[in-house]
Amino acid sequence: MKATAAPTNNGIKGIEDAFSAAKQRGRATLIPYICCGYDSPKKTVDILLAMQIGGADIIELGVPCSEPFADGDTNKESHKIAINNGTTGMRDCLRILETASLVEEYNFDVDNMCQDAAMSGANGFLMVGIEEGKQELDFNSICCKNNMSSIQLVRPGSSDRRIADLAGMASSFLYVVSSKGKTGARNALPKDLDDAVARVRAKTDLPLVVGFGISNPEMVKRVSNLSDGAVVGSFLTDCIMKNEGKVRDEDVILQKIAHLHRGTIQDIGAKNQASKLSQVPLHVKINSYINKSSMLRVRRCSSQLFRLATIHETVNARAA
Repeated sequence: MKATAAPTNNGIKGIEDAFSAAKQRGRATLIPYICCGYDSPKKTVDILLAMQIGGADIIELGVPCSEPFADGDTNKESHKIAINNGTTGMRDCLRILETASLVEEYNFDVDNMCQDAAMSGANGFLMVGIEEGKQELDFNSICCKNNMSSIQLVRPGSSDRRIADLAGMASSFLYVVSSKGKTGARNALPKDLDDAVARVRAKTDLPLVVGFGISNPEMVKRVSNLSDGAVVGSFLTDCIMKNEGKVRDEDVILQKIAHLHRGTIQDIGAKNQASKLSQVPLHVKINSYINKSSMLRVRRCSSQLFRLATIHETVNARAA
C-alpha cells in the first residue's frame, strides 16, 4: 500500500497489494502508527511522508479522542496534544489524510464516514471499543459495501470461538495484540507469542500482524518470522517526544522507520504465513446468498402468479 501526497484509494485491494509487495521482497509488512494532528496538522503530514520514505508498507493513523481505548501514557499524551492543537475528530483527520492508509475511530454516520474516508485515501478501519455482535457485523457490512477493510483486533485471552468469529469478519488482515494491558514500548515480547499467533493462524489463511510493545528491529525480526507484519506505535511517539525539537521530527521518524525496517526481512521457513491476502467476510457472503435466494423466490412466485392470472383471464374469456 502506498502513502502518497495525492489521495488515492484502492480499498481492500490496496492493503492486499501492500502484503503482496512485501512478500515478493521476502519481507513482512511494517505498519507504523501515529496520532493524527500530533503535534500539529502540518507536522502529521511531514511525519507520514517520512514514514513512507523510511519504508512503511501501511500507515495506521489514530483519530484523537479524550479517552483513547487501550492506549498507554505515551499515546494518551499525543491524543491530548493533538486535540489541544485543533485536531478534534474525523473530519479534521480526513483533511490531513493525504498520506494515511488506515484510520481509527469515528463518531458520526458510518456510511458517510466510509465514503468520506475512501475519497480521502484511506483503505480501512481499525475500530476499537465496538460492541460484539450486531454492532460489529453492521459496521463490517457497511465497510464492505464501500470497499473498505474492517481490521479485526484479536486480544490476548480470546476464546477459539471468538477468534473464529473475528476471522470470519476479516476482509484483509487480523491484528494480533501481543500482550495484555495498554499500548507502550516494551523491552521484550511475551514468551508465549508464538503460540498466540499460531492459535489465530489455525482459524484463518489471511495475513496476521502483531502489535503492542514493539520497539526495536530485533522485536520486528521476531514478529516478522512468526507473522506477516509488525505494528509499531508508542515507540515512535516516544522518539518524537524525547527529541524536543533538537532536529526535525520527520527526520527522526525517517531514521527510526528505516532502522526498524531492517527487521522485516524474513528467514526461510518463517512461520504462520498467509496463503491468501483478502476475502469476502462470511456474514456478507451469507447475506448476499440469502438476498439472492429471496429475489429468486420472488421471481418464481411472480412468474407463477402471472401464469395463474393468464389462466384466470383465459377462463373468464371463455366463460364470456
